Amino acid sequence: MDGKQLRRFRPELEVFLKRYLPLFGREENHAHAVRFVHGLFDGSDRRNTENIAEAVAGGVPRTLQKFITQGVWDAGEVLGEVRAHVTEVLGDEKGTVNIDETGFPKKGKKSVGVKRQYSGTLGRVDNCQIGVFANYCSSKGHTFIDRRLFLPEEWAADRERREEAGVPDAVVFRTKPELGLEMVETAVREEVPFTWVGGDCVYGDSPKFVQGVRALGKWYVLDVSSEAHVWLTQPELRNSGEPGSGRRHSAKAAKATTKPISVPEAIAQLSPSAFRRITVAEGSQGPIVYEYAEMTVWFSEEGAPASQPERLLVRRSCTQEAEVKYHRSNAPSKVSLQRLAEQRACRWTIEQDIQAGKGECGLDEYETRGWVGWHHHTGLAILALLFLVLQNVRLGKKRAADDRP
Repeated sequence: MDGKQLRRFRPELEVFLKRYLPLFGREENHAHAVRFVHGLFDGSDRRNTENIAEAVAGGVPRTLQKFITQGVWDAGEVLGEVRAHVTEVLGDEKGTVNIDETGFPKKGKKSVGVKRQYSGTLGRVDNCQIGVFANYCSSKGHTFIDRRLFLPEEWAADRERREEAGVPDAVVFRTKPELGLEMVETAVREEVPFTWVGGDCVYGDSPKFVQGVRALGKWYVLDVSSEAHVWLTQPELRNSGEPGSGRRHSAKAAKATTKPISVPEAIAQLSPSAFRRITVAEGSQGPIVYEYAEMTVWFSEEGAPASQPERLLVRRSCTQEAEVKYHRSNAPSKVSLQRLAEQRACRWTIEQDIQAGKGECGLDEYETRGWVGWHHHTGLAILALLFLVLQNVRLGKKRAADDRP
């Protein structure tokens, strides 16, 4: 948003922020919050506290920096109000919560959670932080509703680094799927209306994530990797406890009498006639069409068959023969393959939100190293993105579907 647009929407932004100002505590923090969000829309090359302070009237770099890095206000409370606001404006019982992660490249070793690790955003292993994000998507629009900073095991176990970065004692190591499930659970607990959960194979390949979503009573369409394994028929089980061994017989101890096969091996058994073309979304250059097929399988979850059968979907590009994607869904048979394909396309909205958050709201332009600073900056960037989304809703605009749902 350039300066002219910001001046045009300033009255709406002031009204929007009034809802959130009580969450920032002291009166002087109210002014800092307003200045910071205004600064995120300034459009300068680097939207850190120093540049924001210079761009916004009344901004003092040192005090604005303190507001972000040491301010006594809870970004979690701000995001709780964001979820309530999103529910009011975008809420739909058929809505979706999508989970995805993004990388924040960093230099050095001091930034909290930084290490050489794979980032899908960068497409390589690099020195970066990883944030796990949740967005909400409905027919009315989509935006972020939550986020977590991934803290690698070596960080979680290093008391000195934790203290230097201000990591709270209560924070322990959590995998990305565990962080994702926490955010889905938060959305359920706060009564955000949704039926579906989406995510890439980081989440679809995670038994803990899949089982957790099932336990919450939600349907999912999740990507799975070619390394996932399935049974084509419900396998017979034998208990691994030996008679007289003293081991108790349990469902967890039971093992399948046959070995599962890989997802590509399972899909290879489909006939060519099983595939049909499905339009999944309208892109900027016309309809987005893929070839889809499905079969019923039992997924292998930590070596044991899942408690219930699922639908294994395969998506093939109509133009690039080598491009194949696999998905799993627990939606009942009454939900059509067409609907599942459209639902999978909804996952791309979180990629759009990541791009918009970084490009329009400075999500990745912080220069703070600590735990509090990261959460404060990203929380305010999410708040700024919500304002943009609500302006689009008010003006009857929708962000067009990308050509890669």
